[in-house]
Amino acid sequence: VSKEEVNKSDKRKELDDVIKRFRHTQVEESISVAETLDNWKEEILNSFTWINDRRVSNGPCEGKNNYVKKILSNANGMSNFQRARNRILYSQNKYETYTMNEHTDRIKRIGNPRGAYKKNTK
Repeated sequence: VSKEEVNKSDKRKELDDVIKRFRHTQVEESISVAETLDNWKEEILNSFTWINDRRVSNGPCEGKNNYVKKILSNANGMSNFQRARNRILYSQNKYETYTMNEHTDRIKRIGNPRGAYKKNTK
């Protein structure tokens, strides 16, 4: 089935028929499915819409969110928000170019050095 046929077909009528069939059964679970389909009818119908050769979906947003979670997970969390933000933006904008002198602000935390490592000797 082509995109044009999907956009031109009467999906609303077909979905209403499915909901009607689920409602008129004696099975309680089927009636519950009919209510769920009825509540989400517009969202379900929107999922069949094609715009610029792509179906409407929140998949790209979910992919970006998952990618950010993986970066933070691999780093075991980041205590410096500015560095975390820069790392995420840098990794997500693959067509951007950067120079070393672009940012003059220092984002490294200023504090005391960690000190010498002391072994426990017994």
